[in-house]
Amino acid sequence: MINGFYTIDFHVHIQDQDTQNKLCPDDRKSLFFQHAVPILERVANYSEPIHDEFVKYVALNLRDPISRYVYNKAGQLGLMETLRLFKVYDINRLLFKMNKLNIDHAVIHSLEPLTSTQNLLDLTLPYADKISVFASVDRNNENPIGYLTDLLNTGRIKGFKIHPQVGGYACGELYHSVKEIAQLAKQNNLPMMFHTGHIPSDDLSDIHGCSEVEAIEPLIVDFPSVNFVLAHIGWESWRHVLNLAKKYPNVYVETSWQPANVIRRACDLLGANRVIFGSDFPLLKQEVSLKQVQKALSTKELAYVLSANSRKLLNLEPVDRSKNSNLTNVINFS
Repeated sequence: MINGFYTIDFHVHIQDQDTQNKLCPDDRKSLFFQHAVPILERVANYSEPIHDEFVKYVALNLRDPISRYVYNKAGQLGLMETLRLFKVYDINRLLFKMNKLNIDHAVIHSLEPLTSTQNLLDLTLPYADKISVFASVDRNNENPIGYLTDLLNTGRIKGFKIHPQVGGYACGELYHSVKEIAQLAKQNNLPMMFHTGHIPSDDLSDIHGCSEVEAIEPLIVDFPSVNFVLAHIGWESWRHVLNLAKKYPNVYVETSWQPANVIRRACDLLGANRVIFGSDFPLLKQEVSLKQVQKALSTKELAYVLSANSRKLLNLEPVDRSKNSNLTNVINFS
């Protein structure tokens, strides 16, 4: 617990070896990956404490068009670092970091066709009390609802994840491709998490889907009883995301990759009861994301952002407040 609150990281990723082999296979055939990456990866394992600070600062503070153009040109280097982080930070490292930082629960998101939801369910089964799983489905799956229904029958799926860019959804097809999934979420009282924000990797062959926040709005309008969580508060598109969330009470925003001033704006505009703490581990360290929300928010706001909002969306059992006077004094969770 942090500040006495049952703390939930609402946005975490884990990869298994199968996923590693699937991620951007064509890009990994390049000369850069064949010859330079084996050397750079070994160096990066040692330089991470230094270069991670630089990457963190840049990503949190520089999102202008020129910066994003530079990021695009370094797409293969970014892919290398992404793959390296997923190799290093496996399920055991996640649990170690959660314990060290007093994070009680995490939500792992599937990204099919890259990350198999069933593999994640198998991987996290021994830790079901500490980890929830959001399911996804390949847009090319011929029976997406049947596939997701089978996963729901495990009793362990807490929501659905849609990543328009990684999933390859064009903006014009997003609504029609996802509306049946939203209907399934409605029927099962499950939230839907959408990636928002442009991934600056246009030169990578497999990352080419929709990055326009406005493409999600028709789903939000047509499914007012479904709670939609917009990841990263849109990163560079945070103004668009906050304007969208302000219009619709069924929209929450998640804090990863945002500095304290944007998180502060989100709480001022929406109220702390619609802002959710997430880290995007291992791509961004949990301690970095925690520092930003703690810098931005009051103790009462943290009670919502670190705990109450996520517990509500995940339908987690209430915390025993008799063992935690801070929870009792700060907020009513009923």
